[in-house]
Amino acid sequence: MASVKFFAAIALIVSIVWVIAAPGFEPTLAVVVSISALVSAFVVEKRTARRVQQHQSVSKSSIGVQADGDVSIGDIGGDKHAK
Repeated sequence: MASVKFFAAIALIVSIVWVIAAPGFEPTLAVVVSISALVSAFVVEKRTARRVQQHQSVSKSSIGVQADGDVSIGDIGGDKHAK
């Protein structure tokens, strides 16, 4: 993610220089696009960091299952000798 931020910052600097050197529609559009790319890189990183944080507490005789999606649990605590 750091490389995306780096390249978005470089693109912003280059597009600002382009606007200064040759004002017009295309350089201004490039500034707007590079600003949005830089902002979205920070937003995506923040969402990813928030989603990754998981915490689970179970008691000593319990079984804990933690996943990022749908979870289906069968007979985990069933009697193994019953037929």
